[in-house]
Amino acid sequence: MKKTSMVFCFLAVISVLSVSAQNQKKNFAISFNYGTKGLISELNENWPIRQDVGYYYNYGNNASVNIMARLNYFGISPEFFFLNKKLSVSPGLRFTNLYSDIVKPEYDNSGYFFLRVKSEGYNTDYARVRAIKENTNYLGVPLEIKYIPFDFDFMSFYVKLSGELAYKINSATDIVFKEPEMEQYQRSVLTDLNVEANPLYSSIYASIGSTVKFSENLFCSLDIFFPSFYMTEKNSGLVNMTNISGVQISVTVPF
Repeated sequence: MKKTSMVFCFLAVISVLSVSAQNQKKNFAISFNYGTKGLISELNENWPIRQDVGYYYNYGNNASVNIMARLNYFGISPEFFFLNKKLSVSPGLRFTNLYSDIVKPEYDNSGYFFLRVKSEGYNTDYARVRAIKENTNYLGVPLEIKYIPFDFDFMSFYVKLSGELAYKINSATDIVFKEPEMEQYQRSVLTDLNVEANPLYSSIYASIGSTVKFSENLFCSLDIFFPSFYMTEKNSGLVNMTNISGVQISVTVPF
């Protein structure tokens, strides 16, 4: 609850600055943004998998699984400049996709690991699984405060503090079984596990960046993100995210 309150306080401060910027009738721009963030992640412990049994090959047995996650987004945001164009505020609208998977390294050679699907008394049933994949989509509102200490004729450099609050649109988990006939049991397996992504996603993060001014009507920017501070947890039902970094590319049309 405390984390959520901090998010709303952050959004409220930026909203006030945004209104102030509009009232001062400073310059205005529209930005189209694409960003990608690589995630350092670990397996959600609620998934009952065994990594120590699987496909054997000539050089021995690889007793691990590959765990991967990434976040991609695109959005649009108006940008309001004030304080002699040294400071800007950008609310916006953003679509975010969070993808994660667990894959046996020998996936192409029919490698597999075991997923426990039932445990009753002394009897435990495992399914042979080649991969587990999850796609979760969020629609949210990013808010950015940008300070521009160095502004030249054709290029500027800035630091930025950003936050976002998003709501889950949909989420889908796909279990790739080694035996195709097991696909019919996927729904019941997922129901029994009851591992779902958080319906809310929010984070606060900082970045540095540079803008190249191709003309008076077209700017392009590149942001480099520092690790984020997550305000929500379990945004993936498959993995736990422990760190994040990435880049954002923006095309801006000033008015």
